[in-house]
Amino acid sequence: MVTLGVLVTNLLQEEDYFTAMAKAAFFEDVNLFLFLPSDLDPSEKKVKGKFFCHESNSWQENLFELPMFVYDRCFYENEEIFKNHFPLVSWLKSQSDIYFLGHGLPNKWVVHTILKDDHLINPFLPDTKLITKPSVVFSMLAREKSVLLKPISGSQGKGIFVLTCKDNGYELFAKKSGEPFHKQISKRQVEHLINKVTSKRKYLVQPFLQLTNQDQRPFDLRIFLQKNKEGKWTVVGRGIRTGKIGDYTSNLGSGGEVSSFDEWLHHLPMDAWQPFQQTLITLVERIPNILEKNGQQLFEVGLDFGFALDGKLWLLEVNSKPGRKVITTCFPDKKNSLAKAPIDYCLYLDKQRKGVGN
Repeated sequence: MVTLGVLVTNLLQEEDYFTAMAKAAFFEDVNLFLFLPSDLDPSEKKVKGKFFCHESNSWQENLFELPMFVYDRCFYENEEIFKNHFPLVSWLKSQSDIYFLGHGLPNKWVVHTILKDDHLINPFLPDTKLITKPSVVFSMLAREKSVLLKPISGSQGKGIFVLTCKDNGYELFAKKSGEPFHKQISKRQVEHLINKVTSKRKYLVQPFLQLTNQDQRPFDLRIFLQKNKEGKWTVVGRGIRTGKIGDYTSNLGSGGEVSSFDEWLHHLPMDAWQPFQQTLITLVERIPNILEKNGQQLFEVGLDFGFALDGKLWLLEVNSKPGRKVITTCFPDKKNSLAKAPIDYCLYLDKQRKGVGN
């Protein structure tokens, strides 16, 4: 029997999704269980985990052999948690008889440098620099007047802030307890802030793009892709994420809302509609393939695009562990197929492993 271990950092974080996945696995004769990195026992090659008991309709603990396949859904809230789990996850990835559905993406800077080298994708990437010292930020501020700083790893918009040149100094646009605020600061304070945040983790700086709708709310386009049971990339769905007025991100974790991509698209002028669609199709087909050619084996990706006031399209983010809320909100009928997709791809990889169909 094929075994699929779902690697998580929180057993309750996506419980509904995992329960639906376990039910789909049952009908495909796949033994699925959840486990934490800390539950691995490398010396015994065993793992403590939870399986879904269909009789009691609940998750129950058990001891398992290491799985044949692993679906990595770990989300690290901070650098310390990542460092604690890294040795065990690395050990698991080093086992030649264990196959990960996807190995995930490296940090945002590495992804940017890979995509930057592609002549078709490059024009859609914001100018991005790795912050090695405050002068890197000041140099971009001198050109752009307003810049966005974000950690090279992380999600949900955490750790992001904006700096803007003002006549009497600089303005910090950041969040405290999830709420955006503005504060006037001096050059010395900017230097102190940059040194402080970069001492804990690496940061990137980009121009602060005006990605707002007619209501002055930030928004972006989320496109969700997965590999199907034949190992081919397919677009599962597209949606719009819209942030709150006065915010600078559209992340759902910051109070953003989801709406229909098609409805938004039909508000574009007719002469812009077709070229926009064609450009988007080209990028969506190309991005995951370019990343995989550079050694990043993937199963699913979320592509986030910005649409500026001047009509310019920007690739903002590539996420190898995308959330599903955009898709399940816009397409509620796809919940079951989303849950079954990892099972289908797992079975495809099992056939490839056995040489079936080659």
